[in-house]
Amino acid sequence: MTFELTLRRTIGAHIAPLLVFCIFALAAPARAEAADVALWKLSDEDSEIWLFGTVHIMNPAIEWRSDKVSKALDTADTLVTEAPAVDIAPATQMKLVQTYGINLSGPSFIEKLSPEAFENFETVLTGLGMPASAVNNFAPYRPWMAGISLQALTIQARGGTPDAGVDSILWREAKAKGKSLAYLETLDEQMQVFGNLSFKDELFFFEESVRQIVEDPDMLDEIVTLWLEGDMENLGDKMQAAMVGQETLADALLLNRNANWADQIKTMMDGEGKIFIAVGAAHLAGQDSVQELLAEKYGLTAVRQ
Repeated sequence: MTFELTLRRTIGAHIAPLLVFCIFALAAPARAEAADVALWKLSDEDSEIWLFGTVHIMNPAIEWRSDKVSKALDTADTLVTEAPAVDIAPATQMKLVQTYGINLSGPSFIEKLSPEAFENFETVLTGLGMPASAVNNFAPYRPWMAGISLQALTIQARGGTPDAGVDSILWREAKAKGKSLAYLETLDEQMQVFGNLSFKDELFFFEESVRQIVEDPDMLDEIVTLWLEGDMENLGDKMQAAMVGQETLADALLLNRNANWADQIKTMMDGEGKIFIAVGAAHLAGQDSVQELLAEKYGLTAVRQ
């Protein structure tokens, strides 16, 4: 696979919304019971806002929808997602990838990998049906981009597709019903989350990505099972464990964005209307979740439905 083909497949994996830790969904175990994905509601005399945690790349065989989620979306006048969930021109994505994800000068990050990380890199590639020499196809990438690419390709190889992602499904449905569509961030802002990392943090992210794929291949299945069960406490613990040693990235990817979104949601509550907000499940789980920040900063209580 050439660099150009690798890049096209990465774009095809839908770079935005941000994929990593926000979260992927693979082939979850068969389930007899109905899904109970967590949903929260904020309300006052003239506003109703629902908060729903999503996955961005989904195996279409997974049944995640519940009556309460469908009812909340039907009631809402507006759907708000992290960023535009569909309707994204490939040329726009390509430009952002080239701006923030490609190494335009200097040696490749591959030369800086530890021997263990390089071995894990080759193992991931061969597991995807590529020759070990395909590491060279990723040489022009910045390490964060290479890490996300490998995770996205791994998900796709196991049946995941962006078209079945919860955000994409909700966006298409809301659009078809004539609801207003909005988002919390631009694509450029999302790409900057990784694009502004230091090389050291990027490299550590890449090495952890390939290590986790090799050493804990079932982690994402376990995460999506917790998501389907609405077990946000254990989901939060899993997500935190996956980011140990990556505090700078955790702040950029979760804490800072959660705080920004809490500010925006407060503004929505100060207005009026019925709004359904769908963001990556990691933002609604664990310490410094959007709900926790809303309560701490503004005294707004999101009630689990």
